[in-house]
Parts: sequence; structure tokens; C-alpha cells
Amino acid sequence: MRYSDDDGGGPIDWDPDDDVVQEASGVTITGAHQAVTRPPDHDAPPEASLDDWSFVRGTSPDPELPHWTEAPTGQVPAVLSREEPTSPSDDPWSSLPAPSWRQDETDWTAQEHGFEPAMLGDEGGSAPVHGDEGRRPWEFDRDEDPPTTSVPVVSSVEGPTEPGMTTAARTTRVRPRTRRAPSDGPLTGRAARPSGSRDMTAAIVTGFVLLLVVVVGFDVSTVLAAIICAVVVTLGAGEAYSAMRLAGHRPASALGLVAALSLMVASYNKGIAALPLVAALCFFFTFLWYMAGVERADVIDGAATTLLVFIWVGMLGAFAGLLLAPSSFPRHDGVHFLLGAIFVTVAYDVGALVSGKLLGRHAMAPTISPNKTWEGAIGGGVFAIIVGASVSAMSPWTMSAALTLGLCAAVLAPLGDLCESMFKRSLGLKDMGRTLPGHGGLLDRLDGLLFVLPATYYVVLAFHLH
Repeated sequence: MRYSDDDGGGPIDWDPDDDVVQEASGVTITGAHQAVTRPPDHDAPPEASLDDWSFVRGTSPDPELPHWTEAPTGQVPAVLSREEPTSPSDDPWSSLPAPSWRQDETDWTAQEHGFEPAMLGDEGGSAPVHGDEGRRPWEFDRDEDPPTTSVPVVSSVEGPTEPGMTTAARTTRVRPRTRRAPSDGPLTGRAARPSGSRDMTAAIVTGFVLLLVVVVGFDVSTVLAAIICAVVVTLGAGEAYSAMRLAGHRPASALGLVAALSLMVASYNKGIAALPLVAALCFFFTFLWYMAGVERADVIDGAATTLLVFIWVGMLGAFAGLLLAPSSFPRHDGVHFLLGAIFVTVAYDVGALVSGKLLGRHAMAPTISPNKTWEGAIGGGVFAIIVGASVSAMSPWTMSAALTLGLCAAVLAPLGDLCESMFKRSLGLKDMGRTLPGHGGLLDRLDGLLFVLPATYYVVLAFHLH
């Protein structure tokens, strides 16, 4: 069919009475088929021939749609490959298979075995994907081997290779995420921010001052000891919340600090029954905090960091209040119990530092804390058990209970150190704060003790020392 692009003022390009169709300038449509067949009208002008096409007059019948209550057929229009690639030749286009269009029911019933539904779904689909037909439009082949370093990349290599396929020809899916090698840990590639060099003289002086404050304060009264513990735990929680905010998180810091301080007071006055009550209230008010828009941030991120610090510092530190609680230990022996926990933890820290400096060769957790060694951990554990035996000199500690306490400190104190190191590396920090000269933050000295306090409480209960 040919038609003229003339506006009608020129000569007629087509005369139905002529046997030969004259050439005319304009657009030529070739290779098309009429949607509806009807007798030709030779008296009609050339433009009327366009009415024979369904896209002009809509003369093709409407497709019959299934009733809305019928189950979906899963048939969607798709262009799929039906031919096997030919052998390589000089023509680069010769290796591309010809597409086939599926739309009608008969198209879907033919060659059903060659269609892979998983190519139309997400990665969570249960149908496996095999061969070139399983690839999606956003998949492509890499010409080079994938990098093994853990750096931010756009693509990730996954899935087994086909028989005969080289490693470089694996299917690559484009994703906006960081790809890590299977051997890498979750903290691989996260470096802690460097801090100033440690001043050992300042660290030793600070350590002796802290020990003097604890011994004198605890010797005065149980109430003063509880106040010191409440202040230390609250300041430690404040350092943790500040570190979270420095890393870009938005916890409800004020609410978390109030919850930690309230838990210290309640555990001293009411005993173990205060822990679940204050924990439930903290979760409830955290939910209200973000619902009211007091802190405009991601709810999951904010609530998670708020409760993380509360449980890590507030609840674990509350066991110091439980050890001092008159309701739990009417004879006011809680000061000796708490001092025993502090002594074995300090012994582990000192022993690990000395042993690590002198004998440290094998890294304990290189991806979390490269400076901690197995030799230091073993040396610190030995120091903790020795000091634990000497704790039996304080009444009502017994030798068996004191040795058990030292053994618990040898296991739990390094775990507390690694826990805080893992958090700091994830946050990109070297120290949680700068409260203590030569030590970093206050929480840097409480990390091991926070894990030893619950063990001390249950060792006391197990050996019936109260």
C-alpha cells in the first residue's frame, strides 16, 4: 500500500481505474497483515484504505477476557528465545537467537517446556534458573574475574557455572550493595578511627585513682556504693549513645539515660523484680517516643540502638545494684560481692595487657580487635583465677565460690572486651569517649565488668553466700 503525503493540491498519485499503481512519495508500510478482511472499495480515495487497519477503526473484535473470579493463568506477554545459538562466525549478530512473541493461549501451550517462570520473578522464587534463557534483562557477563577484596561494588557474582562455562562467564546481577567474599566477616573493611597514643603513666595514675575511689566509697556505706554505681553506669550509657549519634544513628538518648538510671535505682530498692518491669516500660516509651515524632529518624534504627545500649549497659550494669540491694542481701554483704567482681575483672585486664605485650603472637580476633592475642587472654585468665582465690579472704566468700568467680571472669571478661570492640569497629571508633586519661572512655573500662556482674550475682546465689 502506498499513499501520498501531498495535501491534496497536487496530482492524484493513485487512480483505481488504472491497472498500474503509480509511484508516489511518502511512507511505505511493508510486511504487515490486515487485521480484518473485507471486500476492497475501488471507489474510495487512497486515504480510506487506512480504515482497513484495526489501529485506525478498531474493527478487530475485542479479546475475550476471563471473569474476574477465575484464577489467574500466569500468562503474560513475553519475548523469549526459542533457537539455539549457532556456531561462532564472523558476523557477531549470527550468534543471537531469534525471539518469539507469546501472547495468545496457543502461544503459551506450545513449547511449554522451554519457558522458565523464574525469569519473571524475583530471586526468592523457587524455580531454578538454568542457561541463557533464565537470564533477566539486567544480567550480563563479565569478561574478567570478580574482585575478591571487600570494597563497595555495584555487582555481585552468584550461582554455579554451566558445564563448560569459565569462571569469568558467570551470571552477574546488578545490585546496589557491598559484595563480600565468603571468607570475609561482617566487619571486614571497617577500620576504626585512629586515636592518640596511649600514655601509660596517665593510665596507671588514673587506674589507681579509680581503685581508691571505689574502695573508699564502698567502705563508707552501701548507699554510697549504689550511688557511685548508678553514676558510672549512666555515664557509660551516655558515652554509648554519643558514639551511636556520632556514627549517624538517632537513638532516643534522653529516654535511654532515664531508663538506665531508673533501672539502677529500682534494682537496688526492689531487687530482681525491677528488671522486667523497667525493660518493658523502656520498650513501650521508646515506641511512643518515635510515634510522637520527638526524634525524627528511622524507627527501626532508632529503637534498635536505644534498646541495644539500654540492655548492654543499663541491664547488665543493673546487676551491680542487685548485688548491693538490701532486699536481696539483708546482711549488707553486697559490697564484698561487688568488690570481688571488680577485683577479678581488673586482674584479667592487667594480666592480659602484660601477657599480650610480652608473649602476644597469635591474634585472637583479627577482624574485630587485631591487638588482642590468645597469649594475652590466657595470661589474663590465669591472673583472674589467682586473684579470685585471694577474694576468698573477704567474708562471706568461700574458696570454691571465689575460684568459680575467677574462672567466670577468665571466660566472660574477654567476651565483654570483644563485644565492645565489635561495636566500636562497626561505628568506626577507636574509643567510646575521652573521660579517663590514658584509658579512653569510661565504657572502655566497664566492658569486661558488664559481662562479669551477672555471673557474680548467680555465683553468689548458686553457692548460697547470702
